[in-house]
Amino acid sequence: MKNEYFQNKLHDYLDCPRRYELKYLLQRIWPAVLSEPVLEMEQQIKNGKKFHLLAQQYFSGINQDDIVKQIDHQKMNNWWGSFIQFANQFLSLPHQPEVLISSNINSYRFKGVFDLLVYSPGEKFIILDWKTNQHKPDKKHLEQHIQTRLYPLLLAQAGEQWNNSQKILPGQIEMIYWFANYPDDPETFTYSQQNYQMDLDFVQNLVQKIENTKINEFALTKNERTCLFCNYRSLCGRGTKPGNQAESNFLDIDYFYEEIDEIDMNQIGEIAF
Repeated sequence: MKNEYFQNKLHDYLDCPRRYELKYLLQRIWPAVLSEPVLEMEQQIKNGKKFHLLAQQYFSGINQDDIVKQIDHQKMNNWWGSFIQFANQFLSLPHQPEVLISSNINSYRFKGVFDLLVYSPGEKFIILDWKTNQHKPDKKHLEQHIQTRLYPLLLAQAGEQWNNSQKILPGQIEMIYWFANYPDDPETFTYSQQNYQMDLDFVQNLVQKIENTKINEFALTKNERTCLFCNYRSLCGRGTKPGNQAESNFLDIDYFYEEIDEIDMNQIGEIAF
C-alpha cells in the first residue's frame, strides 16, 4: 500500500531509493543471492525467527519447560540461557509481546511491531527489541536507525491504551536493544520532547520526499557497499557477486524475516487492541 509505511520500508528507502522503487512501487522480483555463505545466512534467518517466537511465548506465559523442548541446537540454547537472565527483570511488570502499533501522521499511516512493550502507566514505557545479528552495530549507527526513531515516535503518538487513555509523554519512553550474540551489552536510548519533534519532522519530510518522487527518478545509492547485500545489484549494474556477511558490520539478519511478517500483517489487516 503506497500510503502505509513500516520501518523496513523506510529503511529500504534510506539505504537506496532505487531499491525502494523496485521493491514497493514496481514490485520487481529479482531473486539474486543476498549474501554469502548462502546456507549460513538462511540458517541465521531461521534461527532469528525461531528465537523471536520463543521470546514471544516466554512473555505470553507459556511454561518455560515447554519452550525449552523446542530448542534443538547449542547456539539457540546459549541464546536462550542469556535471554532468560536479561528478560526475567521484566516478567513481573505489566507487559505485552508482539505489539502492532500504528498512527496517522498527516495523510500517511505508519506502523511498527514491538517485540515487547513493558509499561507502568503514568511513569515509564520501555520498548524492547531482540536482535540476533552476527555483528553488533555501534551505538551511533543504532541511534540514527529508522527503527530507533520511528518506534518511540509511534508510542508517543498512539500509546494511550497503555497509559489509562492518556497521551504518553516522550520523556517517559525508553528503547532497549538486546543482542543475542552480545547478551551483556544491550543498548538503551532514552526519549525526549526534543527527540520527538525531530523524529516527527524527519519522518514527515522523508515521506513527502518519497511521495513527490516520480517513477524512474529514484536514485541509486552512492554507498555501493550497500549493493553487496542487495538482491537487485545485478539489475542496477552494481555487480553480480554478493557480499560476505562476515565482512559486514551492519547487515541486520532480523530485517529479512521481519519483512516477511510485515507482508503477512498487511494481508490480514490491522490488529485491533
